[in-house]
Amino acid sequence: MRRLVPFLALLALAPIVATAAPRGAPVSVREAWARPAPAGMNGAGYLVLINTGERPVTLVRAESPSAREVMIHQTRMQGGVASMQGMGDGGVVIPAGGKLVFGPGGRHFMLMGLRAELTPGGRLPLTLIFDDGRRVEARLAIQRNAPRPMVEAPSAPPHRH
Repeated sequence: MRRLVPFLALLALAPIVATAAPRGAPVSVREAWARPAPAGMNGAGYLVLINTGERPVTLVRAESPSAREVMIHQTRMQGGVASMQGMGDGGVVIPAGGKLVFGPGGRHFMLMGLRAELTPGGRLPLTLIFDDGRRVEARLAIQRNAPRPMVEAPSAPPHRH
């Protein structure tokens, strides 16, 4: 009986513990970088998000103390001309067990109104916010060219922001 009471108490608390567990899947950041850009101008950030969980997760927005605003954009080619479109309020889904590439010529983070110059060798903090409220911190290396593994990102002619 002495062992049964603690066991029953633990069993009664199980639903509370289960609902307190963080929702969503674990997400990691790889190959995070941004190109150099002068203060006051706009810049672009790139990275790869890896979802090692069994459920999809949705990135709804991003923010950085280094920029007035961070927007998720997609570059599209239409008639040989590159144009950018905001991703809207729905966010972008990272499939279960999958990855999502933010790279030159494709999906990327627009860093609007940079508060300081992005110089090679520096780092830019970026907070990724998911639909379940979870926040993932990233530090983008400031460099002129993409890291080597980023070759999986779609490519397009350079465009101006």
